[in-house]
Amino acid sequence: MLRVIGRHLKQGFQLKSVERSENRVRIDLEFQSPDGRDRLHEVKSARELTDVHKIQAALYWNGDGNHEVVLSNGSTDVVLPREYLEKVHREAEATTAFLRDFPDEATIAFRPNPAVCRYCANDQCTFLAGRLAATIVNEVKAMEGGNPSVKEGQ
Repeated sequence: MLRVIGRHLKQGFQLKSVERSENRVRIDLEFQSPDGRDRLHEVKSARELTDVHKIQAALYWNGDGNHEVVLSNGSTDVVLPREYLEKVHREAEATTAFLRDFPDEATIAFRPNPAVCRYCANDQCTFLAGRLAATIVNEVKAMEGGNPSVKEGQ
């Protein structure tokens, strides 16, 4: 986070806030550009910025054209285009409506994504259950000196 702050201060940005909560998200950094626009940052420690990171950053956007949303790490700043922000928000609204309007279906509907599933808390998800079962079997086999060969989902 310090590298991102330093990089922006050198470019003439003014730091407005650090880890501010707004609209159900915590905005890591907020700057004001030399031309007066607000810049909201999602800061990651990862060397590689992933699609999941971009989605998380895009959720900072509130539809206001007066600020830009940026995904940053120690060496890179990626300004997310407005079209991308709009797309993520349409998908988030549809997902929220599905979860609200069809809660029973939502507990069994899933779309496995290896970058997200390891963090998922949906204990009803059959993909997660299969992955956990494979992990447990492999750990037991390893403890017994056997060959961990069960694949996720089996």
